[in-house]
Amino acid sequence: MYTAILTSLVLAEGSLPTPQGWLESELRQRYTAVAQWRIREVLPTRDADSLRVESFELGPLGSRTLVLVHGRDGNGRPAVARRWYEVAGFSPGVVMTRTLGALATVTPDMMAVTQVDVMAQPCAPLSASASAVGMRLLQSRHQGDVLCASMLGPVPAVARGKTVIVEVTAGAVVLRTEAVARTDAGVGERVSLYRASNSDPFWGVVTAPGQVSVNE
Repeated sequence: MYTAILTSLVLAEGSLPTPQGWLESELRQRYTAVAQWRIREVLPTRDADSLRVESFELGPLGSRTLVLVHGRDGNGRPAVARRWYEVAGFSPGVVMTRTLGALATVTPDMMAVTQVDVMAQPCAPLSASASAVGMRLLQSRHQGDVLCASMLGPVPAVARGKTVIVEVTAGAVVLRTEAVARTDAGVGERVSLYRASNSDPFWGVVTAPGQVSVNE
């Protein structure tokens, strides 16, 4: 099953496009950033050639796309022919220049912009690397993988597993030490900390990036 988008064509006789021509026109309207399309029909059928075409219907877009050709056969009866196409569309996209694990903070040297096939990707690739700098990966990426906005998130003020500066206040005495955050937390939020892997956790409040306050 698929969710189809029905597009009816009301054109003068003789000006009706081929299914592949119609598909390319639809793709150009939907993906305006794509400069080059490569479309090849898979297992062509004779059914569509014998139809008096009335409209086209588009299945889900992807590296393999279905076009339904609606029309009438030689006896005037309604008929539908299925035409499958391999589709590739190339536009500038951000790719990783090295393999990185989830939660890594992205820097400019980790990315490059090159031509990518947008139809073969699970999401829309970023077209410029500037928007990714300073963000962190929400999932691991391998060298050559594309980078999408959905794969990025802001770096929290305190990140899980990172060492932070802890300011402990006990009356008039203020001590500074280090601890490791057990969870992510933003400024003003409580965060669980520990000083050694086998120590009991304690709580503090994030006051700035990498800084936590504890009141005894």
